[in-house]
Amino acid sequence: MKLLLFISLFISLSAYSQQEMRLSVEAKDHLSEQFFLQMGNEMGIITLDSTRVKSNGSLFFEWEGESGMYRLTDTNGHVVDFRMEKPDMSFEIRGDFSETELIFDSGSKNNQLQYYISEFDFYKKETNRIAQSFKEAESNNSDSKEISKTYKETQKEFDLLVKDLWSKRSDDWSSQLALSYADILPDLNQKLKTRIFIDKYFEYFDFTDSLLVTSPCFYSKLNRFFNTNEIQSLLKRNEIKEIELMVQHLFWLCEVNKTAQECLVNYLLQTYTKETFSNFYASVVKTYKLANSCEYVMASKHMRSRVANDKNFTIGSKAPDFVLPNCMDVNLESFSKVNSDMTLLVAWSAHCEESVDLLNRIQDLYLDYQNKGLEVVAICIDNNLGAWERFVNDNAYNWINACDKLGLKSEFANVYNIISTPSMFVISPDLKLIAKPITFFQLKNEIKENLD
Repeated sequence: MKLLLFISLFISLSAYSQQEMRLSVEAKDHLSEQFFLQMGNEMGIITLDSTRVKSNGSLFFEWEGESGMYRLTDTNGHVVDFRMEKPDMSFEIRGDFSETELIFDSGSKNNQLQYYISEFDFYKKETNRIAQSFKEAESNNSDSKEISKTYKETQKEFDLLVKDLWSKRSDDWSSQLALSYADILPDLNQKLKTRIFIDKYFEYFDFTDSLLVTSPCFYSKLNRFFNTNEIQSLLKRNEIKEIELMVQHLFWLCEVNKTAQECLVNYLLQTYTKETFSNFYASVVKTYKLANSCEYVMASKHMRSRVANDKNFTIGSKAPDFVLPNCMDVNLESFSKVNSDMTLLVAWSAHCEESVDLLNRIQDLYLDYQNKGLEVVAICIDNNLGAWERFVNDNAYNWINACDKLGLKSEFANVYNIISTPSMFVISPDLKLIAKPITFFQLKNEIKENLD
């Protein structure tokens, strides 16, 4: 009886997390305009569907999903962020987007969220207007004291609103989400150092907030931050030490939330490519690896050469073959003998928590894609063969398992430039490197693109 109750509960919970969702919007001032329904995931903002406003002013979306944060956007980039707490929701858009009025059901906290968003938008525009007046007064040698006083009063009002929302955030999700819009206001005539600027910009933005992480608000906040003059100037100057400090500081802000860190690194590596921002890209990879892997000895000349060599092991490079030492599949002698449409090569250690966490997450992925051509080759670099065998059997790792007890001195570690665990490589059937994902979500995305 207890088992039946458990199964029933499991089915009901599963049904609740993924269910038929419906959104209807009245937008009579936007006839025939196209709108896009979006949401966030671990890789960024994705579009679920798009449709045009009908002749009667209605807009309708239907999809399979769950409660959470969504975004409605038009072709001009105007956005409406809202939270669906039930599978069926409706609201109204009145006026054009220069003076939009959004009306949700009575009692919906989305009304409160939109009010706060409009307040922050007002303060941004007002301080920009005052700053422009201040600039013109200075250039005309006019008295700017009154303008400066008005600016300080406006900034004080803004600060009081933000502090009030911060005090309410634990009991009010509209306050939590609204705070993601509370960007630092522009100063009248003062330049800020980068690290101080980062602190101020994210002072009331909680990277650890599970409601925010993976939402469109999360990525929009990052996007606005990287488009500020301070950060754009830093990237243009290409000063490696300053860039590394900025990246490290960002990762420190979200260090207690693993998902937030993974979302951050996915966003950065997709937005700032290796080809265009090589130093920034390298800094992001290095910082994430040090924060989320088991670091080995980096000081030696040998390890530094591996770091340098790894830069030349790029997409399309020939993946080196190597002997599979102590392979549990006795029919496999070398890596090149693995027969699959796609092979995931993982270097790991049972003493590394990050390695074990990654392998456990890969297990479900392997079950889903094994029949579609995915094979996993997991190379452990521990020196205790007995302990390794027990660990593999206890955790039911059913892919190809091998153990190189020479560790970082092994042929495998040398030719693949392994300096830490876990390390991942996605390999094609003809032994070409497809990808070097550093997060599980990057891996999942790579496999979906190639095998779905």
